[in-house]
Amino acid sequence: MFKLHKDKKGTIVITGILSIASIEALHVELRELYDEGASATIDCSGVTEIDTAALQLLIALKRYFLETSRPIVYIAGPAMDEALALSGLKKLLLSAA
Repeated sequence: MFKLHKDKKGTIVITGILSIASIEALHVELRELYDEGASATIDCSGVTEIDTAALQLLIALKRYFLETSRPIVYIAGPAMDEALALSGLKKLLLSAA
């Protein structure tokens, strides 16, 4: 299970486990963020586990933001770094464009 909230700076902070079991709830939360129409910083440093389904959703969100010329930045922690390295997706998700 994961938790998602906005901190005082407006950063979206996600903690816990991001997996296929919680992908629908994560999608709803991230869709609301996208619909707000602003840029986003998403801090995933508190994510303890992440699978490829969650990575795909985060990559899709980045693509949607970039298609509408809105910046999005992800902050990865150890679990996300490891999953990105193993999947070969680190550059794709964490790059500026």
